[in-house]
Amino acid sequence: MIPVVWDPSSERDVISRASVVLIQGGAIADLPRILHLFDRAPLNKTELLVHIDLVSGLENNEAGLELLAQMPRIRGIVTVHEQLVKPASRLNLLSVVRFFLQDTRAVSRAVAIASKSKADAIELLPAVAAVQTANAFRKCRLPRIAGGLCHTTDDIQKALDSGCQAVTSTRPALWRFNA
Repeated sequence: MIPVVWDPSSERDVISRASVVLIQGGAIADLPRILHLFDRAPLNKTELLVHIDLVSGLENNEAGLELLAQMPRIRGIVTVHEQLVKPASRLNLLSVVRFFLQDTRAVSRAVAIASKSKADAIELLPAVAAVQTANAFRKCRLPRIAGGLCHTTDDIQKALDSGCQAVTSTRPALWRFNA
């Protein structure tokens, strides 16, 4: 279970049970303060990924990547822009490419891109679509993460049973799945 948060002030104990946290939302000016909150126990051992497309004021280009690479604690990025994978890797940042699976054409496109991608993982949204399209992604060598529209632990289990390695969620009640 990968918590998706901006400010970890509440739910610190639950968030700390995760090995990875996805930081998304908020403004670039507040990012140093947010990162500082992760420097203290119990959050100081958690790996941090930043959704580069969803932090206001942060550009999803090489300059944005360079800025993130200089910030302490940031281990990688999440993005819908596959072209950021190569420069992220050059800067020693992990990359997760996010795909929205809204129809058959989007699934075919995602499979084609993921099969050629040098990303570290892919995130498939919504999670129910990740479950339903699991066979299409079986030959893809990249680890799969499901995200979006998970409401219960049963939803999480279905995603994991379909071959996804993890599930992202903004719901604190589901973060307890890591316990």
